[in-house]
Amino acid sequence: MLEIKRFEEKYLEDCRRVCVNTGPAEAKADPVAREKLLAVYCDYYCEKEPQNAFVLVDETDTAQGYILCAENVHTYRKAFSPYMKKLRSYGITNCIIPLGENIIYRFFSRKYPAHLHIDINAPFTGGGNGTKMMNVLLSHLKGKGIKGVMLIVGSHNTAAIRFYKRNGFKILCSLGGGTAMAKEL
Repeated sequence: MLEIKRFEEKYLEDCRRVCVNTGPAEAKADPVAREKLLAVYCDYYCEKEPQNAFVLVDETDTAQGYILCAENVHTYRKAFSPYMKKLRSYGITNCIIPLGENIIYRFFSRKYPAHLHIDINAPFTGGGNGTKMMNVLLSHLKGKGIKGVMLIVGSHNTAAIRFYKRNGFKILCSLGGGTAMAKEL
């Protein structure tokens, strides 16, 4: 039986595994690609905003999925600085995607101040697990008075775009291979 729980430090390595498992293939083989992926899509949220993170755990209490959120893009931008420094240490080109995402997040931040990442290990997708995690996070954000949330998904990832649309997200724009989507709360 799967259960959604608040993130705790004990789930950090599970979340990192989920991030790598669901990320690009090179992150599995290349330690630098792995660290870059984790810096952008996992570590900040687990380390700096654990109160806005939830995990999908199996019967062994192992996280098989997560939904992570930064509730305010301006706070996020400042707190993400050490992670950007780490990315720069691997070469300036590693900063392009996070900088582009930050520009998009800032542009829409008045209406959608929060942004999220959701990933689930393949054997646990389907069956409504993503929607259940999304509902938990959105309810949490509403309870905090946050008025909107957004995300960026690969434009080629049509299954994910359909998932977000089913969960009430609308497309804001598509740029350089990424599609920004958002939902008012």
